[in-house]
Formats: sequence, C-alpha cells, structure tokens
Amino acid sequence: MASDDRFYLMEFKNRPVLHGDIGSLLRLEGVVVGGGGTRTVLMLPDSPEAEWEDFQHPSLEEWSDWLQRSDSPEILVGPAVNGSASLPKVWHRKLRYEISGAVQQKIWAADQFACVYCHRKMGEVLMTIDHFTPLELGGANDVSNFLSACKPCNKAKGSMDPEVWCRDRKLNPASYYRLYLKSRKI
Repeated sequence: MASDDRFYLMEFKNRPVLHGDIGSLLRLEGVVVGGGGTRTVLMLPDSPEAEWEDFQHPSLEEWSDWLQRSDSPEILVGPAVNGSASLPKVWHRKLRYEISGAVQQKIWAADQFACVYCHRKMGEVLMTIDHFTPLELGGANDVSNFLSACKPCNKAKGSMDPEVWCRDRKLNPASYYRLYLKSRKI
C-alpha cells in the first residue's frame, strides 16, 4: 500500500465524513431543523460559515430561547464566545441520557404521580423526570437521582444547584430531597 493511500494521511477534505476518527476533527457548526412543510439551517453563533446568506444566524440568546421551547433539546457546553466566560448550555445530548418509559413509570409511581416540588398531579400538568443534582454538577444518571417534576418546574430548575433551587423557590431544603431519594422504594 502506498503511503498516500493511508486514511490517516489523506487531506481532511478528501476523507469520508462518516468514516474513521472524526470526533477530534469535526465540530457541530449548525443544525438542520424541519417540520410543518419547512426546513432551515441554523448556524451556531461562532461558526465561520455564519456569514453564509442561505442560512439563519440566531444569536446565543435566540438559540437558548429556541432550544428551551423545543420538546427535546440537545445541549452542548462549548468554549468561550465573544469574550464571554463560557458558552451557555446550547445543545443538550438528551438521547445520551434518555430515561426509559419503564423507569419513568416507576419513578412517577414512587412519587405518587405528582411533582415533588409544586405537588401538582399528573394529568393536571405534563410530568417529566428531573435529575435532582444536575448532570452538569456531577449528578448520577440513575434512579438514585431521579425525581418526578412537572415540565414547568423541571425547565425552571434546569441545571441549577439544588441548594439554590430549593432556597429560591422556598421549598424544603435540598437535604430533605436527598434523604427522600435515599429512602424511596422503587
């Protein structure tokens, strides 16, 4: 085999995009979204292709708003942009941390089909599963960290520190929920 036939020696532009070690070579620069008979490309704010005329160029705030309103957001914590301390959560890899329907049912049943924060019942509000200690803060992605939460409470809490969330919402202290998680039977 000639040395110029080796995949790792090929110029990047000639490499097959969906083959080989691309994780360290490519980065997300935009997303194709569609539905309702329309389709568009949304470029991330720091993408060098952000000047392309055929694409939409949402600001960081517009991205955050768009993702917050989407049903299954994907969030990516990235590098600093335009002198800001860090790029806020923009694209969460929800599928990576997807909770099975069977596990969701068990958590909801254990929590009496109610939001542990506001106590509204399933059917009155859309129920979700909250990571009490957010993944971004080192929380576990298992039943020891899952609580039933209505969609409004879960979205409002986001990746907020549980101590701050409980204090700001005048809820039981975070230690109450930690003890509850340890003693709850699934």
